[in-house]
Amino acid sequence: MRVLFLYPNIDCPPGINHGLAAMSGVLKARGHDVSLIHVCDNLWDLPTTEQVLDQIDEYKPDIVGFSAMSQQYEWCRVVSRALRERHPDLPQAIGGVHCTMVPDEVTNDALFEWVFVGECDESFALLVDRLRDGGDLSDVPGTRIHAKFSPTGEAIVNHVGAFPDLTALPPTDYELFDIDHIVSTKNGWMGLITSRGCPYKCTYCFNKEIVDLYKDEGGARSMRDYLRTYPVERMVEEIATLKRDHPKISTLIIDDDLFTLNKPYVHAFTAAYRERGIGLPYVVNAHVQCFDDAMAAALKESGCIITKFGLESGSQRVRKEVLWRFMTNRQIEDMTRTAHRQGLHTSAFIMFGLPHESREEIYETLRLCADVKMGRFRWAIFYPFPGTAGYTISKDADLIDWDKWENMGNYFDASCLKFGAEHDLFLEKLGVLCPWYVNALTDWPSARTYTELVQEVEAMDRATFRKQRASLIQRDRELSEQLMKLDIPHYSIRYAHVMGVRSDYVKWERRLERSTREEQAVAYTLD
Repeated sequence: MRVLFLYPNIDCPPGINHGLAAMSGVLKARGHDVSLIHVCDNLWDLPTTEQVLDQIDEYKPDIVGFSAMSQQYEWCRVVSRALRERHPDLPQAIGGVHCTMVPDEVTNDALFEWVFVGECDESFALLVDRLRDGGDLSDVPGTRIHAKFSPTGEAIVNHVGAFPDLTALPPTDYELFDIDHIVSTKNGWMGLITSRGCPYKCTYCFNKEIVDLYKDEGGARSMRDYLRTYPVERMVEEIATLKRDHPKISTLIIDDDLFTLNKPYVHAFTAAYRERGIGLPYVVNAHVQCFDDAMAAALKESGCIITKFGLESGSQRVRKEVLWRFMTNRQIEDMTRTAHRQGLHTSAFIMFGLPHESREEIYETLRLCADVKMGRFRWAIFYPFPGTAGYTISKDADLIDWDKWENMGNYFDASCLKFGAEHDLFLEKLGVLCPWYVNALTDWPSARTYTELVQEVEAMDRATFRKQRASLIQRDRELSEQLMKLDIPHYSIRYAHVMGVRSDYVKWERRLERSTREEQAVAYTLD
């Protein structure tokens, strides 16, 4: 069978879809041909719907499978309708987090023969096997079927099966994606995962809802079934192969929800990574309650350069009542010191525009960043993903502006909650110039300069701010270069428009790049 995946990744950071790469590996292991249309405006020009259909015609698939995040679902609907008009008999399926969180909404659109819920590595492959062999297509685990497509004329809901056993899955098919182009666009960074699942119940995420679904439908007994790791030996072998086949890869991002959860696994992985001589620096996601000196030392020794932590808010009340993140600022401070003590660069995720969050509580987040002085921080504006507890909290309080919610492509540039014009403008300014606000709250010599800049920005009305936005971002870079020459610490916008990076790291990276270029020049001369 010829399987074609459609993956819209519009107005989002470029990268691979780990679920599709895993499913492609399963399909190819069963003898199927697999291809991908990856729609990402940060990688290529966005194709029109007609161009997408022409690409589908060129491949001549036996089934088309869409993968959808919530903000990408409307694109899937448009393409699905157009595809149905051109090829009424071509089977269509859809999966992804959006389908898992709101399966009834997707099913009721009556666009796709099968709506997949949960992890579909094996269930989608089973469907394709049955399409090839003429088997029953109505009882595949984890599928929803609208009455329009049902052989009985009635809607069908099939419960999910068990979570896939990661130790039994065939190799991940990274080559489904244009790795070299993605890596080049990301300055050499390549993402992969070593595990699935997270035990925490953060309201902006979907882990709790997925576990509840599997427990309700008999696919899991507890959270423990959700937390799985790929064998260390397999991961190290896959990484070695990626390094060999794609020399442009310079840094790995281990995208696990929480890499440091399983301490024995972390120590086994770091030992194998070091002993195999992989040599690529890498980055991991950690948690302040799952991190210690021994782990930090093992990570550092094996080549880890950055540990990323989800802080989200500096307000104890917001973390507890809105986010369901039960940690203290003291733990956050201790974690940062632990990482820095072992020579690890730290990165924090922070969030603004949360339900019931005041301006002063936002400043608590900014002060925490200023006090802790992590290596970098990445910010986002809260978005209520359908099906999450955060969505329910926002909806029950009548906080969602539905017009804005329907038209948002990302969760970096604006809020879709009803805060009022003044708070909306504050969030917009913060979303552009967050490092200025943090710098102004530090005890660094640069604080006075940034305090004046923040006051200048705060005095702007919406029209003035939007008119000057590009020039303000340019000022950030120019000022940063001046301060670095004077060795004055500060954060500036680097690597992404929503990331503040500490100046000492920027200088370290530049020294490393110069050293690498010099080594390459010497090697070239010797050759």
